[in-house]
Amino acid sequence: MTTERSHLTVVGQAESDTARRARETHERHLAKQADKKERARKAEYRRAEIKARADQLAANGQPRVLLDTDPAAIRAISGAVDDGAIPDTYVRAGTVVVVETPSGAIATDDDPAQIITIVDQTRLARLLADHTFTYELTKEKLADGSTELVETEATPKGHVAAAALSSANWPKLAPLNGIVTTPVFRPDDGSLVQTPGYDPATGLIYAPKLPLPVVPERPSEEELAAARAFITDELLIDFPWVGPSRANYLGMLVAPLLRPYLGGVPVPLAAVDATSPATGKSLLTTIMTKVYSGYTRPWVGDDVELRKVITSILVDKGGAVVCLDNVGKAETVDQPTLAALLTATVWSDRILGVSTTVRVPNDRVWFVTGNSLSIGGDIASRTVLIRLDAQMPDPAMRPPSRFALGDLEEWLGDPINRATVLYHLLILVRGWIVGGARRVETPMRSFTPWASATAGFLDWLNEPGFMTNRDSLHEVDEEEAQYGAFYARWHELFGDKRLTAKVLHESVLPKAEWSAGGEDWRGTFLVRRKDGQPPSAVGLGKMLGSERGRYRGGYRLNGFYDSDTKVWSYSVTPKAAGVPDGAQ
Repeated sequence: MTTERSHLTVVGQAESDTARRARETHERHLAKQADKKERARKAEYRRAEIKARADQLAANGQPRVLLDTDPAAIRAISGAVDDGAIPDTYVRAGTVVVVETPSGAIATDDDPAQIITIVDQTRLARLLADHTFTYELTKEKLADGSTELVETEATPKGHVAAAALSSANWPKLAPLNGIVTTPVFRPDDGSLVQTPGYDPATGLIYAPKLPLPVVPERPSEEELAAARAFITDELLIDFPWVGPSRANYLGMLVAPLLRPYLGGVPVPLAAVDATSPATGKSLLTTIMTKVYSGYTRPWVGDDVELRKVITSILVDKGGAVVCLDNVGKAETVDQPTLAALLTATVWSDRILGVSTTVRVPNDRVWFVTGNSLSIGGDIASRTVLIRLDAQMPDPAMRPPSRFALGDLEEWLGDPINRATVLYHLLILVRGWIVGGARRVETPMRSFTPWASATAGFLDWLNEPGFMTNRDSLHEVDEEEAQYGAFYARWHELFGDKRLTAKVLHESVLPKAEWSAGGEDWRGTFLVRRKDGQPPSAVGLGKMLGSERGRYRGGYRLNGFYDSDTKVWSYSVTPKAAGVPDGAQ
């Protein structure tokens, strides 16, 4: 009698239900056994693969980061980052950053080859995968049914990575102030950073782009004379300077070199003003961006948009110089955001589209350019004015052949020529430093350390007139001109008499109606900037209240508070008259 399996019935006879169930049970048992062996084989292969990966990373010296509980993982990740587990990481204004060289980037003369990138949670996951063995301990079931703890490579959860990066205190990471493409002078002894890489004394990465010769520690008299002659008699000889503008521009030209030496002090805005297009204002900023690397973009007048632009530049763009080009004739450079930027050594703002606040060093020298610039608000006192006037109807018709260096923009396109400019500037600054780095006291509010050092450098260079045109800023300050005319006419009409805002307001309202050109005020009465309309009495009071004690156009606005009536009254007095008793 023939059978296929011992538990099957005789061939040709029907299989009973009991036999069928027994057969199916046996087949399922065999399938489970086979599946169990296959899973055990795969698990063993996976364990071997994980172990081989871990052994390879260990052999390469890569740090190990264990992701245990969330709190433990946060501590492990932040500790690994602070210990330098990820190469080229630094701390910048309390934020962890990494320095990278982008692949496929379009190289330009104006941008550094390396970029500074904020390490967010997504980038952290990638960096940990690239440079560490970050793992979890997982239980793997063995063939015999027991379990074994296995080191499994893993990626931290998003909230864990974010928490690990949330600290502003990274004591072991090197502080990074920026990337420079030119040598800089160290603040302690004035020595020059000429070796590429990170310099602890300045907190800067020197990433040269120009073929620069070694700058001597003590330039000779011949080298100093040649450097001065090149800068003043060749590079800058053909610009139609107005007054002390050449000295002012020279001061800004060396600002990227002096700023690290002075410890990163604030540097004022450089405003390049011309009477007509094609006078050379853009060439002056091109020298800056080509020699030091920088960024030029069109002017943005809206304060909210300007803040976004500033944050984007400081976070995403490199270089030492930023130029906001071509301010419109109908616009005024008076944005509160720009005023705040100029005195800030660290810039803080929210990143557009996310709820992240960034803090980045404001390590740039800022320029604005325009024809017949108008500067107002607090910007005027934070500006170095550089003026050009070709004194001809069409400056664009001047042939390049009459200039010392020909077409300057084309000339600057050659790296050798840019290196020549930079080398001579370095020679001059180094000569001033080894000569004692004498300062000439030049008060300029937050910018006094920079202004005094720059004045000393220019005095050593025998370049007179630095910032002696500061009064000219009032000519381009519409607000200053408006208040100056208003105070002058006020004093003519009322002398030193004290007036409330209400009485003053009524003085221009014949028959209770506004007269923009009232015969008494001759059109000098204050108007609102936003719409050119007269203020109300309350609005006038607010405008005067914000001006108490301030001098405009040679007059001082004095405020007097009556504690009985709770009312302010005002008078204007000439600057020479001093401050009246009781005035605020």
